[in-house]
Amino acid sequence: MARSARRWVGVVFCAAACAFPAAMSRASDLFVDSGQRLGNEVTWSVALGDVDGDGDLDAVAANYDAGAIVWINDGSGCFTDSGQRLARGVYVALADFDGDGALDIALGSWDVPASVWWNDGKGTFTKGVFPSVTGCFALGVGDLNGDARPDIYVGTVAADRVILNAGHRTFTATRQLLGNGPTAGVALGDMDSDGDLDVVAAGWDEIGRVWANDGAGNFTQLCQIDAVTLHVHGAVLADVDGDGDLDAFFAIAGRISGHNVWLNDGAGRLTPAGYDLGTDLQQGIAVADFDLDGDLDIALAVGAGGTPLPSRVWLGQEGGFVDSGLRMGEAFAGGVAVGDLDGDGDEDLFIDFLSLPNEGWDYKPYPNEVWLNTTNE
Repeated sequence: MARSARRWVGVVFCAAACAFPAAMSRASDLFVDSGQRLGNEVTWSVALGDVDGDGDLDAVAANYDAGAIVWINDGSGCFTDSGQRLARGVYVALADFDGDGALDIALGSWDVPASVWWNDGKGTFTKGVFPSVTGCFALGVGDLNGDARPDIYVGTVAADRVILNAGHRTFTATRQLLGNGPTAGVALGDMDSDGDLDVVAAGWDEIGRVWANDGAGNFTQLCQIDAVTLHVHGAVLADVDGDGDLDAFFAIAGRISGHNVWLNDGAGRLTPAGYDLGTDLQQGIAVADFDLDGDLDIALAVGAGGTPLPSRVWLGQEGGFVDSGLRMGEAFAGGVAVGDLDGDGDEDLFIDFLSLPNEGWDYKPYPNEVWLNTTNE
């Protein structure tokens, strides 16, 4: 590998946890549980960004059972509930959709229509008008048609949708219907090196695809991904082999090893690298250089019904990845987001949780957790 249902509202009392990390339980030398237990909802995904303009990363948690929650960071990685309850959602993305310099929110879910929320610049949100899109399984945000405004690619239960940002807080749904089955992992990036954003849309009981962009937001199939049995639940892009193009990383819930990492041939065609990241039921994935050694590492959010399985971190090394030994959380992890939460220059983790006592769909609330990176301590 190249070197390259009791809801907590108000203040979260985490001062002791932040002040005395040595007293906390360490699963490894890489991350430490901050001790925070944030909210008590069925949280499926989280997005990080500076929503209140104070220079640190806040968090927006998409909750299946309750409105999305905006968590405000004090700069040290300690979060407080802003008190806002937005729409219910399962998937969340942040972007400055209206060009005013503040991050707005897009929410999607498989059972309620997608929505957009406008930021007043201080982290307070009001609901906007959005095209009717239902059955959302994944969201991807980026400038798809070259007008310097972030657009939205929606992976759905049936056929994917392309929603273009028309400016002035308006969106237009194009007539494109991409694919013909569930897409549960979406990532945007220039896969064929032609200067525009393409789409990796990984299937859930469905063939995955790399969609090539013509630069105007029109897509044609570049290649297929054999994802029918993988049950992909999340996707990110990064250059893992140092050859200058974007490779794909998938969270896989199909209990199949060797298919988490797919290498790009430079023209946007993907093949599995064969790296073994285990066969846990993976619900979310994040990629960064956690230990600052120049290699990309992987955080996998693991979630299974019945006996909960801890989430894991895999460290990059020459020729593949090795299990760090880190075990995070004691519940079903719906997803994981990465960012420098405490401002010390290394990448931390915000892990969103729910509880699934038995196999099936009877989701229960569970608090979210923040795990702080100790590399720069």
